[in-house]
Amino acid sequence: MEQQHAPATAEADHQHPHRDDNSSSSSNNNNQKIEDPQILSPVSTNTAVHKDSALPPIPEPAHDTVATPTAGGLKSRLQLSANRLLSLDLLRGLAILIMITCNAQMDNAFWIVTHPEWIGFTIADTVFPSFLFITGCTLPLSVRADPNPTPGNKYYRNHALRILKRSLIIWGLGVILNLYGLVQLHAPADQFRWPGVLNRIGFCYLVVGWMHLLVLAKGRKDERPLSVGYLFRSSNKAVDTVDGGKRVEEEVVEHGAWPWFVRVTLPFYLPVVCLVVWLICTYSVQVEGCPYRAMIEDPKCSPQAYFDLKVFGKNHTYRHLEFDPEGSLSTLTSILNVWFGWYIGCTVRTLNAQVKQVTSDFKAHRETTSASGTAVSEAQVLEEDILEQETLVRIHLEHCSTWFWYGLLWAFIGWLFSLGLPLSKPSWTATFAVMSSGVSQTALAVLFYKFDAQPKAERLKKLHRDHQAYLSNNQLSHHHRPLPLDSEHSSTDRGNYSSALALYFKADHFLRHWFRRSVIVVLGSMGRNAILMYMCSELVQGTCSLIPGGPTDPVTGEKSPDLCTSAFQHTWGALDIGGWASLFYSLGFAALHVLLAIYLDHKKWYFKV
Repeated sequence: MEQQHAPATAEADHQHPHRDDNSSSSSNNNNQKIEDPQILSPVSTNTAVHKDSALPPIPEPAHDTVATPTAGGLKSRLQLSANRLLSLDLLRGLAILIMITCNAQMDNAFWIVTHPEWIGFTIADTVFPSFLFITGCTLPLSVRADPNPTPGNKYYRNHALRILKRSLIIWGLGVILNLYGLVQLHAPADQFRWPGVLNRIGFCYLVVGWMHLLVLAKGRKDERPLSVGYLFRSSNKAVDTVDGGKRVEEEVVEHGAWPWFVRVTLPFYLPVVCLVVWLICTYSVQVEGCPYRAMIEDPKCSPQAYFDLKVFGKNHTYRHLEFDPEGSLSTLTSILNVWFGWYIGCTVRTLNAQVKQVTSDFKAHRETTSASGTAVSEAQVLEEDILEQETLVRIHLEHCSTWFWYGLLWAFIGWLFSLGLPLSKPSWTATFAVMSSGVSQTALAVLFYKFDAQPKAERLKKLHRDHQAYLSNNQLSHHHRPLPLDSEHSSTDRGNYSSALALYFKADHFLRHWFRRSVIVVLGSMGRNAILMYMCSELVQGTCSLIPGGPTDPVTGEKSPDLCTSAFQHTWGALDIGGWASLFYSLGFAALHVLLAIYLDHKKWYFKV
């Protein structure tokens, strides 16, 4: 079954970690400021953790945009900061590109780029889960703990209202697309489809976003270490202290085994509840007219069909089927994808904190050395730079390795349990949620290694080369003696060998450099305008289906196919090349969106909600 998939529908607003919060123009008091969620290493601009990552977090402060103060309202809203985590942009852009390519397939398409009817897993099924996964990743990066936790503080309430507002906007965009679907199908208003891709993203973002705020407010604080005294001492009374003649009320955090257990396990309640409720609903209902319960293999007798017909009715489901791919029961398990992304986002915050600590320590050491007037040689400076860069590389590679192997583990667990509980995207089974989350996490780890961690490793290699060159030129030069040439023939051979080797390295560097830049330009521009590219592809395809591709046959009165089908039949469809015709056509359709995204990225125009 083919169905449309949406991108992460908003650009998450992740602020520059070194900005001045006092310059924020998006809040009138300190309680409304968004803390710096990400750490940008001063070592490499390519590894900047961006302030925008997938769907709906908190609206971006005005001072973080690149628009000038005199820019117009529309232009100011379209502008977006360039401080972004590159791998998240590329993963979102890759998902958008795959989505457009898969949704534009024509007849005789390859099975790997189409959705299975009910049971199965293809590359097309990884798109929507990837957007949900990225949505979760952005939450810890855009909303931090209250920097001023005082009684009566409205910090978390304000963020909860902002998350609700953005969720309603996303849901409203989904309603607009569904209304356009009524026009496209010439259907009456009483057949309006309430569920949808954007509707599901907005709801899942709301649930996990509020869970994130609850964890920040009530979860175990990192500054309180685990100890026996922490577990078994109990005190939850508020005490009054006197500070400069003023009475200040302080709240003593409750200690004890049970409160500690609740604080530590608080983030895991949501996925466990969603999974348990889904399992109970799946294995306890029986569709009328079906012989057994939990007939997941049969769409008409599946628990998904049972709840969708009860909640929405057949007139309000996708193509009036017995079930809806974005229906009620499957939304519970889709929350798992967002939660997995949220958990990875928390580890990104840990990585950023470690990077910040390392860079701060080395900076303090340099300042102390400079203030003491101690003479420092160039070799010592290089050695210190190498040590700092090695620490940063080790931190990035440790996190990247953890993401990669745990992603493979989740994918394997999902596949293993699919032997008993089949993989089904329309039903969004629990095995599908776990496996697709593992695939998304593995893809993010690969992109993070290639485009965020590897530039740091390359800079480390450069520092090592500079250090070796310094030692050779300043310490070992008097020990160096050039080897005598045996003959003029050997000199010629060595020259030819060196020239060929140099040419090889130049070609290799050129290909790797331009391949990297091409990937960044194509996928990065698509990822930075994810919602706009999705809306554009949906509206273009819907409009093409309304426009006839030619005149009506005067003899038979048969109408000509729509514009997209006619374009395919007169181009790649005219060639007898099987599924390649559909693939080449869909790639051409996606290329048009890539060109548009590159132009918008060049003009620094970004659509946000």
